[in-house]
Order: sequence, then structure tokens, then C-alpha cells
Amino acid sequence: MNWDDIRLFLALARHGSARKAAETLGISHTTISRRAEQLEADLGTRLFDRDVNGYRLTGEGEAMLASATKAEDALLTAERQLQGRDADLSGEVRLTTSDIIAMFLMMEDIKDFSEKYPRIDLNVLISYDVFDLGRREADIAIRFIGAGRMPPEDLVGRKLVSASSCFYASKEYLLSHDISDSACGARWIGWNDESRFPDWVKNSPYPNFPAVGKFNNGMLQAEAARHGIGLAALPCFIGDAMSELERLPGAMPYANWDIWLLSHPDSRDAARLRTFRKFVVESFERKRALVCGERPL
Repeated sequence: MNWDDIRLFLALARHGSARKAAETLGISHTTISRRAEQLEADLGTRLFDRDVNGYRLTGEGEAMLASATKAEDALLTAERQLQGRDADLSGEVRLTTSDIIAMFLMMEDIKDFSEKYPRIDLNVLISYDVFDLGRREADIAIRFIGAGRMPPEDLVGRKLVSASSCFYASKEYLLSHDISDSACGARWIGWNDESRFPDWVKNSPYPNFPAVGKFNNGMLQAEAARHGIGLAALPCFIGDAMSELERLPGAMPYANWDIWLLSHPDSRDAARLRTFRKFVVESFERKRALVCGERPL
């Protein structure tokens, strides 16, 4: 057994409900049920009787409860002894996020955090992989996840904000292309689409212009639009922040992503990590209007 097994067993024993145990541990109740069955299979004994009222300890479960409680007490004692060492807010915080979040939303806050907590070494890792937390390559992730979707169930965290996108072009591009005329020669800057008229173009205010080229990165899209290559679909916090760009006539923001703050449940909740997470939550709350696309029209 490992500590995860003990924590799960204790939560089920104390609450008698997979749902309540899941709330305590920050994972799904289906994961609780599956891992409880796996623990029993690994031990070769039944720890719980299950019925409509939930989980009840068997005789073997009662015996394990005493040992598990002692193990928990020992670990909590060790944790209390270490907390004092961690309270001085020093050490490394490994943050993984995308380039556009780091550069357009967080760089000024990263500067402020580094000045406020000079003994914390902030290691920013640019990545698009939500699973790098599971591989313990980072402590904290800030990630785009499709609107309404949930992060992987083995991670814990909170949704920071719903992010909106809109349609943009450079001012010079709009001066040289009358986009009210479908024959003006305007074009969309393509992402990674096989069709010249993908769904996002069909759902735009200007569905008759083709998507040309492949620029499969938010930074590339923004720079391509700024240099007048074509029309672009961009997150509002990029498009509205670039003085060379403006929203297309008739374009309205649409919510298509959620931004989540994630961490691994097995990572020790060090003071420096708690402090950084709190800092991130406050930062995104201040930027909510920009990320949601709410600005004076």
C-alpha cells in the first residue's frame, strides 16, 4: 500500500459514502469506488460491505482502520514538524502554462511576484500538455480547457475564468479591404484546417472568405494579423490588447475556452505553492473583463 491507499481507505471509513469521500479528497466518486475495489483486490480481502446506505467496514476493515489511523498520525506529526521550515516562503515553484497566457496575461504579475517573494524561484515551463503534472514535471499548471469540459480527474484545481475569442484584423488591412464586399480579396489566417471553410469560418460574421495558410499557434496568429496577412480569430485578451488590431465590424465575443488552475493532489501543499496559487487567483480576477471580452465598444 501507499499513502494514497491509506487516505482513500480512511475517507471511506469515516464518511461511509463514496461521494462524501470524493469531496474530501478532491477526486470523483467513481474513482473512489474503483480504487477501493482495487485496494481490496491487492490485499486479497474485503474491507467494506456495500449496500444502498453506502460503505460499512467489515471485520478486516476494522482491523485495518486501527493501523491506518496510526500511519496517518505519524505522517501528520511529520508534516507539522516540516511546516515551520516551509513558512519562510523559499524554494522552487514550477509553473507550466501556454506561451500566450504567460506573455499576454501573466508577465507583469510574474514580475510583481518575483519582487514580492525574492526567495521563491519561479520556474516557468511553456507547454500545452495538461498531463505534465501527472508526470511530476511541474507543481502548478494554468491551462486552456474547452468550455464546459472538466480537467483530468486525477488533478485538482479551480476554474479561473471563462475566456472569449473574437475576430480581428489590422487597421491597415481593413483600410485596404472592404470586407463588406465579398469580392474584396480578404482572407482568414488559417489555423490547422484541412478545409478552406472550416466551421469557425462558417460561424464567423464573414463566412465567404477562405482560410489560407496554417498558423497553428496563438502567438503566430496574432503576429500574422498584426502584419496584415489576413483576418484572425483570437482570444480577446490578445486582440483587444494589441493597438494595431481592431474587431471586425459586427463581430461579437464568444466563449470557447475555460482557464483552469491545476495541481496534482499528491503534491505537498507547501506554503510557497499556496501563496502562488492565491496570487494567480487574484491576478485573473483583476483581468476577468479583459479575458471575457468585456470592453468599451
